[in-house]
Amino acid sequence: MKRIVLAALVLVTCIAFATELFAQASQTVNPVPITPPTINTTTLTCQVNCDTQAMNCQNSCIPTTAAVAANPAAAGSSACNLSCTTQQLVCKQRC
Repeated sequence: MKRIVLAALVLVTCIAFATELFAQASQTVNPVPITPPTINTTTLTCQVNCDTQAMNCQNSCIPTTAAVAANPAAAGSSACNLSCTTQQLVCKQRC
């Protein structure tokens, strides 16, 4: 008898939760409209120019083979690269 009452209780509970789930399943949610991103071409062009100047600057930091042969310490010019990077950041801040 006890098992029959427990089974009935479980059945009633399942039915109560099932109707609640089905009620929520029929709801529709409208998606939030996505606005397309805008591109500021003036800023983009400015930043690309800053990057180009920085790469040209860093390319000039690379010593020639003759310069390295004459002065092996010239092979690693960290100060030159740092200066180029600093100029790039300053340039981008102006954009």
